[in-house]
Amino acid sequence: MCGMKAERKSSRAVTLLNILAVLMAFVMLISLGRMVNELRRVFNRDPYSGIEYALQEGDYAGMIRDYYYRSYDVAPFASLHEEEYRVAQYADAAFQQQFFQAVGDREMAGRYAARMESAREACGSLTAAAEDVDRLLENIRLYP
Repeated sequence: MCGMKAERKSSRAVTLLNILAVLMAFVMLISLGRMVNELRRVFNRDPYSGIEYALQEGDYAGMIRDYYYRSYDVAPFASLHEEEYRVAQYADAAFQQQFFQAVGDREMAGRYAARMESAREACGSLTAAAEDVDRLLENIRLYP
């Protein structure tokens, strides 16, 4: 009789452990799937996703960084994201123009002012982002 009780207890424990093992394997498969999906997203991402995200967050320095990274790529910019690209160009030219104006280089400041104007005209529906860059630069002083 004692042997049967011990057998039942051990068979319940084995069954419980089997159920836990199956659940753990299922959780591991789900985690592996998520990891593969995230790695695929990171390595095969749309090259403009960084610029779009930075634009949504108001991270103009991040936009400029992604703009330069993308500028050195071989693939051309998609016309679908042309406006985001132009906002990044505008932000870059605006920061450069303010720097050259602060150091007293009027020639370079004039060149970047011309780049700002051409980029601003090409911003299209995102002209408000260019105005946001202007407001941001009003509050930045490079030299006292």
